Parts: sequence; structure tokens; C-alpha cells
Amino acid sequence: MVHEEMTPSYLDAIRRGFAFAQELDQRCGPVHLLVGVAEADGPAAAALDPGDGRSLREVVAAATGAGSAGAGGGGATYGGIGHLHMQAQGAAQSLAQARGEQVGAEHLLIALLDQATAPVTDALTLAGLDPATVRQAAATALGAVELPPAGLPPLTPAGTLDRAPLPVPDLDGRAWAVLRWRQDHLPVRRLRRPADREVLLHLERTQAWQLADRLGLDDDQRYSLISQHARAVAERVQRERPDLPTAPTARDRAEARAVALARRHRRRPSRIRVLRNLTVGWGAWFSNRRMGLRARWFRLRTTSSHRGAPQP
Repeated sequence: MVHEEMTPSYLDAIRRGFAFAQELDQRCGPVHLLVGVAEADGPAAAALDPGDGRSLREVVAAATGAGSAGAGGGGATYGGIGHLHMQAQGAAQSLAQARGEQVGAEHLLIALLDQATAPVTDALTLAGLDPATVRQAAATALGAVELPPAGLPPLTPAGTLDRAPLPVPDLDGRAWAVLRWRQDHLPVRRLRRPADREVLLHLERTQAWQLADRLGLDDDQRYSLISQHARAVAERVQRERPDLPTAPTARDRAEARAVALARRHRRRPSRIRVLRNLTVGWGAWFSNRRMGLRARWFRLRTTSSHRGAPQP
């Protein structure tokens, strides 16, 4: 959605919510956006005023520090749920679009209340605010006597972004049985260098993806299988081959390339800089090609390891 379809109060609420989450060193979640709405201007902010001299920011910050809002402590309760802010924003935008309006802080507040995550409801309770009363104030500000529940878009699949994968007991039994067999027959002793480990992980992720395709599994199962299988493979390799050096991560390689490019940028003439900008995507292309070639060669070297693999 382009900014022309968003009101200043909405953009301000989002900005303030992310800034508050950053202050707490947490991923931005629904409760941070709730504080962002409370600190923006307009009727939505007024509806979130506890009225006792405190602010919603103070309530949430105190609960986060003291661990008093919900089980598991403040950090566990309030942090680590960043994928839910995407769902809340999507619901707010859908609500505004259905009413032919620009998305504003009131739409976001209604979406957060209808989403009803534990941190949001706990924060409202601690602030002495009634969710139904707050929602009615937001609906009235939009000129509606009452509004039906905001439609929540689907969550990102389990095992993607910061949403945890499904636990192993909840995975498709047929698929996990095949992957467990593969984990027990990994060609760990054939690993010669860190690049081989990366190729093995790449191949096993591909196998999990293809297995989910063959069984027609949904995305929650698919990405959870990939995540749990990759974790099990990495743990087995680490356990059986502690002598294998750790390869630099993709982030390490990207940072190294950025530093190298910055150094070259200072001493190269402008024409060469233009050429570099034109070829900026070549590194990723060659890296993908190299991984594909290594994967084919490694698969040929280790074909015998997976003879007799079970079928789902």
C-alpha cells in the first residue's frame, strides 16, 4: 500500500511502535504498535489514555522489565513475535479498504484489539482499559456505530521469519520418517571442507521441500519440515565432525563484500564505479551457479549413502 493511502496518524503510530520496540531491544510486535497508536494524535490515542497519570508506554515498559504481564516473564511475553505486527497491519489496511477510507490509527487499533494477542490484552488490563470500550471509541471516530471483526490475514508459515516451526510431534509422520532415515544415513564422513557442509545442508533442505511437494503438505508443514530437518542435520554434522572448520555465514560474506566494495569505491574512477553498479547482481548469480555445481558433484560422490531410502 502506498503512503498516499495512509494517514499521518497511521504512519506516526507505526514509526513510534518500531522505535519503542527498538528501545526495549525487541522485535516489533502488536503491543509495541499499541503504544505507537497511544502516542500518535487523534481519537485512537485518546481512547488509550489510562487516565491515572500514567501512559501506556510506562505500563508496557514496566511490565516488560518486571515480567509481570503474562507467564514466562516480560521479555518472553513481549518480544519475539514480530510476524504478528505484519498481520495486524494487513488487517488494518483491509478494514480501511473495505470502507473506502485511508488507513488510519483507528483502523490499526481495531485490528490490534481484534487480533487479541496476550501482550495487548495484558497491557490493556494493567492500564485499566476495557478493550470493548476502546474499540467502540475507535469505531465511533470512524463514524460507525459498530464494526464487524476485522478480517485477519493468514500468518506467515510456521518456520519462516520469526515464527517458530511446528514441533516435531506435530510434523507429518510420513515425511518425518523419511527425513529421520536420511539423518541417520548422512554422508558425514565424506565431508572434506566447510563448503561440503553447506552443500549437504542445501541438498537436505531441497529434499525436504520436494518431499512436502510429493505429499501435498501445506506451508506450515513444508517450512517446519525444512527447518527441523536442517537443524537436525546441522547438529549431527557438528556432533560427528567437530574437526570441520566453520564456514563463514552468508551475512559474513555479504559484509566482507561490502567492505571490499567500499574500499574500491574510494580509489576507482567514476566509469569503473558505473560498471560495478551495472554488474552488482553478478556475484549472487555466480554464487548460486557454484552452489548448484557443487551440489551435483557432491550428490554423485555420495549416491550410495541413500540407497534403500524409504518412500512416504
